[in-house]
Amino acid sequence: MEKIIYDVLNKLEENSYESYIVGGYVRDNLLGIQSLDIDICTNAKPKEVLELFNCDSVKLYDYGNVSFEDGDYTFEITTFRKDIKYKGNRKPEKIVYIDSFEEDLKRRDFTINAICMDKDGNIIDLHDGRKDLKRKIIRTIGNPDEKLKEDALRILRAIRFATLFKFKLDPELKNAIIDNKDLLKILSYERKKEELNKIFCSKNKKYGVKLLSTLGLLEPLELKDINNVFYTNDLIGIWAMITDSDYAFTKREKELINKIKDLQKEDINNPLIQYKYGGYVLSVVSDLKRLNTKKIISKYEKLPIKDKNEINISAEEICEVLNKKPDSFLKDILEDIEVQILTGKVKNEKEVIKKYIKDNY
Repeated sequence: MEKIIYDVLNKLEENSYESYIVGGYVRDNLLGIQSLDIDICTNAKPKEVLELFNCDSVKLYDYGNVSFEDGDYTFEITTFRKDIKYKGNRKPEKIVYIDSFEEDLKRRDFTINAICMDKDGNIIDLHDGRKDLKRKIIRTIGNPDEKLKEDALRILRAIRFATLFKFKLDPELKNAIIDNKDLLKILSYERKKEELNKIFCSKNKKYGVKLLSTLGLLEPLELKDINNVFYTNDLIGIWAMITDSDYAFTKREKELINKIKDLQKEDINNPLIQYKYGGYVLSVVSDLKRLNTKKIISKYEKLPIKDKNEINISAEEICEVLNKKPDSFLKDILEDIEVQILTGKVKNEKEVIKKYIKDNY
């Protein structure tokens, strides 16, 4: 265990608090994966944790989670608690801080996320998480149907972990997912997008997509043409092809998605089209159409201009050539010059452009 992690645990224990690393760090450590996110559970109350770790980066979140950064690590310290009642199949309506480490573990989702480690590196595994790691299986702590009804996001978390580690789903969990799949409809698009992004970015995404499909999750997730996930590694490109729903996209993401959809109807080798859509959209659509992306981007890179600001004449200079005051005619002339340059009929040189203007206007 790294000294920086030991020191955090030791500080809690020196102040008479019980503390353990729990979840992702321990799981990943056992799998030989490096993790910089450290979740710690303790019987120290949030106020007491804040007093012990008073630093510039410290933050207090819902349910009393205290987070702070130290070096490359992000620590999240959570008080032992019991979730009394869930609301909206998503979050606990009420929590109670408790002193029982064992009870705290019961509220967690999957066995592989409930393996703990003390400051001396000893493993505490009350729910056979290590056995499930060896068996390569995702299994809930307690009744899977109840766990998914408590928090519907656990459906996608189960798929995500199965995808990342190429694990199987426990048969009871698989049946519970099928029975509760419609709960996905009440989840926010933002949370669904976060989980799906991790699935689509995984090297095992083919397996993840198969799980989503065979478990009947595509309809409640409002996904279509799911096999398009395999034709590009670009997340915006993937989303452009698999949904028409508003998955909490930013304004910029929406613009790109629309451009990707529109470009698929155009001649991607046309220099005017390449100029209009730009290199990023061209590369994504090339992947989606299974074209020679390298060749298309090479053509784009050879365009004489990539933006109208690169045209080697200003509006003022056009007015000087024509001996006219600025007016609406400038827009038409600049658009014409833009096309002439892109199609190779006029070189992007000031004197050449001036001559073209004199001859044509």
